[in-house]
Amino acid sequence: MKNKMMVLFLMLALVFSGCASRSASDVAMPAEAPVMEEMVEYKTVSDEAGSGDSSAGAGDAMGLEQMPKMIIYNGEMALVVKDTTATQASITTLVESLEGYVSNASSYAYDGGLMRINLTLRVPADQFHNVMAELRTMAMEVTQESIGSQDVTQEYVDLESRLRALEAKADRLEELMEEAEDTEAVLAVYQELSSTQQEIEQTKGRMQYLERSAAMATIEVYLTPDELSQPVEIAGWRPAGVMKEAFEALIGAFQFLVNALIWIVILVVPVVIFLGLIFFVLIRVLRVVFKRRRRESAVEAVHPATGKDKG
Repeated sequence: MKNKMMVLFLMLALVFSGCASRSASDVAMPAEAPVMEEMVEYKTVSDEAGSGDSSAGAGDAMGLEQMPKMIIYNGEMALVVKDTTATQASITTLVESLEGYVSNASSYAYDGGLMRINLTLRVPADQFHNVMAELRTMAMEVTQESIGSQDVTQEYVDLESRLRALEAKADRLEELMEEAEDTEAVLAVYQELSSTQQEIEQTKGRMQYLERSAAMATIEVYLTPDELSQPVEIAGWRPAGVMKEAFEALIGAFQFLVNALIWIVILVVPVVIFLGLIFFVLIRVLRVVFKRRRRESAVEAVHPATGKDKG
């Protein structure tokens, strides 16, 4: 019956262990002597792992001396080429022939069919310098080049030591969990075991990342067509700047003309129409007056005596 209860509580622990965050040292222990002995033995697991690390220090130092260097190489090159598309094909063929690959590629199109291309290459580390040399031969001009390296040998050895200690700790915790008879003790050991296994997975992941990074170097390549590499400039003459100034002048001229047209339509045309009406009326009045005077003059010329008598 007692074993059945232990199995039941262990299953419950598996379900709720993700929500538990207490360490084994914070768990309140019962007063029974056998359980106390088990938990004291459990608490010494970490100390045993730590003593194993210190005793293995000399062995790790010897392993560091004997272990091949783990170096992560990174390169960057900016190349001016005649045809970026053809150069991209040549680079891809080169990398694949060395069992590498192009992890990323992006392109930017310009007028006239010109194209700027950026590539991210992953090549075997032992071929890194050969690939960099081959890339130089493909370029008309190398405008930028940089090489970086990072020695991660010490970090990798430290991770190996940590992994061994964590695995030893996990094995001991599994033994303690099998031997524990108290439910609370089982939960405490299982919680610590889960945390230890998570640390093991994180350590393994970091080690795998270092292994892959050291095995495959990374090279960033920027391909620029020769026509786009430098602006056309002769004795200080920059056509692009002249074109910009010409467009600005053209826009200014159109702006002046449009503004003038607006002023003419809104101000000048009404004023001209108004003045034209005034002159038209004035001319009509003057014509009527002149006609009347001419008639009176003609009448006086025809009947001069009559005019005098009447006067």
